[in-house]
This record gives sequence, structure tokens and C-alpha cells, in this order.
Amino acid sequence: MIKLLSSMRFAFWLLLSIIIWLFIGAMLTIHDNFYYAIKEMGNELILDWILEKSSNSPTVLIWFIGLCLIGFLLAVSFIFCTWYNLLKVARKQASLKSILLFIIHILFVIIMALHLGSMLLGYKYSDVELAVGQEFKFDEGYSIKLNKVHYIDDINVLKMKYKEMRKYHTRNGFHYKDNYAQLTLKQNDKEIKSEKTSMLSPFKYGCLRATISYFYLPKGSESDTPGIKLVIAKNYFNELFFIFYALEIISILIFLLITWKKK
Repeated sequence: MIKLLSSMRFAFWLLLSIIIWLFIGAMLTIHDNFYYAIKEMGNELILDWILEKSSNSPTVLIWFIGLCLIGFLLAVSFIFCTWYNLLKVARKQASLKSILLFIIHILFVIIMALHLGSMLLGYKYSDVELAVGQEFKFDEGYSIKLNKVHYIDDINVLKMKYKEMRKYHTRNGFHYKDNYAQLTLKQNDKEIKSEKTSMLSPFKYGCLRATISYFYLPKGSESDTPGIKLVIAKNYFNELFFIFYALEIISILIFLLITWKKK
């Protein structure tokens, strides 16, 4: 059994399976029901979605469980391959190539563990609508207020449906840096931080992160001043995830450089 779990053939078939499974998920989103169900799943902490809303979308739940199962088996395969194969090679032949290969596998397992932790711990609020002057209160006595919006693009785009509006969110059609919001974070009515926030530059405070998902026009408002939709999340592993992800990429690049052979 250990030989099978640590084999390259087993890992290959798992990687092929996860590619096919992700393709199936992409095909499901062609239908609006599945698209909005998967979007809803992504808008919340995965554990909260499973416990509270997954019964409304059994097909998406089955797909997600299948994805988790393949991911779990892939992690097991990497652990066994690292421990029983690569560690032995690194000990017997202490070359840069064998050590790097061992490190790449270790980093991959750590990244998957951090990704799992981010799905289960913390909290997440999506599609938080704020017009200028409004605030949203959430866990630990925090509240976030929208003080100002600076928007320079065509306001008529915001009147479109979400899918249609996304077509205009291109580098040439939307000014990601020039469109911004002024946000203020408070805890127990005490101001902690206030700064400008754009779609590509989220508001950060410790493990807390508030990201503008898009601008919108508040219903019933006579003003052309847009509001914003925020994703507010507390992720204990976010910084670590990106650090280890960067280390993984660097390790792979170094490995490719030292193993590259010119014809």
C-alpha cells in the first residue's frame, strides 16, 4: 500500500483526475444555478457554507466533496512520496537536485495545509453593500465605514448585470488604481485605521482584510455617487500562505535551472 501511495503513477493519475474534476466544475458554471451556487460558496468560509447552505445545492456539494477527496489523496501521495522516496534519496545522494526536490514537496504539503486552515478558521462576509456614510458592524466589535468614493469611469456600466459588467473590467476599460474608496475601521467605536482602498489594493489590519469586489449604484439613490461591495475576511494564514507559495515558486525555478539541459 505504501509503495502505491508513494508512486509517481498514483500521483500522475490524481493530478489528471483533479484537472478533469476542475473542468467539470467549470462546465457546471455555464448554467446560472450552478454559477451562483459556486459563487455563493466562494463568498463564505467553506465550513459555514457546508453547515448552512450546502443543502440548497446538492450537486455543487457533491462536486466539492469530490474535489476535497482528490486533494486529500494528492496530499497523502505527496507526504508518502516525500517521506519514503525523496528523503531516502536526499540522504544517500546529498545533491542540490535531490534536496531541492525534497523541499518542493514539503512546501507543497505546507501550502495545502495552510489552504485547508484558511477554509475552516476565521470568518468571511461577502457582498457587503456600503453607500457613502454607511457602516457595517461585524465580529469582535469591529465596524467599517465608507467615507468617500472616487469613481472616474462610465457610471452606466454600473447599471448592468454583474456578468455583463465584468466584461468592462479590463485594464483598458477600467481604472483599477484611480477608482477608490476611503474606508475607516473602528473597534468598539474607537477609530483604528483609515485609508484609501482600491480593487487591487485591499484594506489590511493584522489578519483582517477588506477587499472591494466591485462598485455599484445604490437602489433608490438620486445621486450618481457609487457605493461599494466589500469582502471582509479574517484569515490567520493569509500572509504565511503567500510566503510559502513564493518559496515554492522560487524552489521550482531553481530546480528547473539546475536540471535544464541544452540540446
